[in-house]
Amino acid sequence: MIRLGTTTAFIAMALLGASAALAGAHSGDGAGHKKMGQYSGFEGDEAELGAAVAAAIREASPTKGSEHDFDGREKTLGLAVASAIKIMNSNSAYQHEMNDALIKMTLNFIQFAKDRDLVDEMIAEEVATQLPMMKRVRKMIEQTGNEELALIAVTEQTACFYQLVLDTQREPGKITYTSPYSTVLASTTRLGMHDLTEQEIHDIWTVPRIKGSGALMGVDLQVSEWSDDGLITISLPETRVADAN
Repeated sequence: MIRLGTTTAFIAMALLGASAALAGAHSGDGAGHKKMGQYSGFEGDEAELGAAVAAAIREASPTKGSEHDFDGREKTLGLAVASAIKIMNSNSAYQHEMNDALIKMTLNFIQFAKDRDLVDEMIAEEVATQLPMMKRVRKMIEQTGNEELALIAVTEQTACFYQLVLDTQREPGKITYTSPYSTVLASTTRLGMHDLTEQEIHDIWTVPRIKGSGALMGVDLQVSEWSDDGLITISLPETRVADAN
C-alpha cells in the first residue's frame, strides 16, 4: 500500500477544498468565495468570551469549588473556548474533535514504528519516558497499599490520557473508556496516510504500554481484549479489587 506523507495529504485536502470553494464562486449558486482557515468569531475578544464562560461555569458548578473559579484566567479560558469553537466548526471532511491533533501524532508515531519494525523499541521508549512519575507512584503504593493509584497514574492523572480520551467511566478497581482513534483513522486510512486498524493499535500500542507502566509501579494492570464496540477497560487484578471490598 502506498501512503502519502501527512503533510502532503493535508495539502492535498486543502487544495481540494480551495478548488471546491472557487468552483462555488463561479457556479451561480450564491455560495460565493469561502475563506480558508477556521475562525471562532471571537478573535481579539477572547478575554470577554472567557469572562462570560467563567461566569457561566461558576453559576453551573455543582461544588462551587476552586476548580471552577477562573478569576484572573479569563483570557486563557477564552482562548481555549475559541479553539473549541473552531474545532467544532471544522466538519467539512469529518467532524473534528478536541483530541484530533494528539490522535494524528499518535497514529503517525505508531505507523512510523510499524513500518520500520520498531514496535518493541517504540513501547520501550514510551514506557521509559514515564519512569520518573511511575517511580513516585510506586513508592506511594508501597507506603499506602493503595493500588488504585496505579490506575489513576495511567489515566486521570496524566494529560496524555485525558486529552486523548473524551469519555471515561470510573468504577472501583477499573476505568472504562472508548478507543479514541476511529473517527480520524477512518479518514486517514481512506487517504492512504495510515494502514492501521483499531484492533492493531490496541494490541501493539495500548496493551503493552499500559502493562509496561503497571510493571514499573509493581502492579499487574489488566487490559481488556479488543471488542468491536471500542470499549477498553483497564483494571486491577480481580483479587485486588475483591480485597479492597
